[in-house]
Amino acid sequence: MEISTAQKIVKEHLEKIGYTKIETEPMHAFLHLIEEVGETARTLLYKETPRGTIKNTTDPGNLKDEVADIFWQTLKLAIYLDINLEKAFIEKYEKNLKKSH
Repeated sequence: MEISTAQKIVKEHLEKIGYTKIETEPMHAFLHLIEEVGETARTLLYKETPRGTIKNTTDPGNLKDEVADIFWQTLKLAIYLDINLEKAFIEKYEKNLKKSH
């Protein structure tokens, strides 16, 4: 799937479930993205340190799902900021290629 297609799917889903009425500003979407990054950090800490030996009141998430949540929230943030993420990614990639030469 192309990034632009994924972005369109996320936008349609958010509109269908009414989520755009809850998160109305780009800052809301950004904060949700940071929340998902934190959940990924918690899962990594649980898996990579002895935290699993301590009684835990919250189960860590599935790492694959947590990283997918970051991608979803990044797509959503780009939608709120009216950024074509696929185009922006290609432009950034081309800039990075020039830096490496």
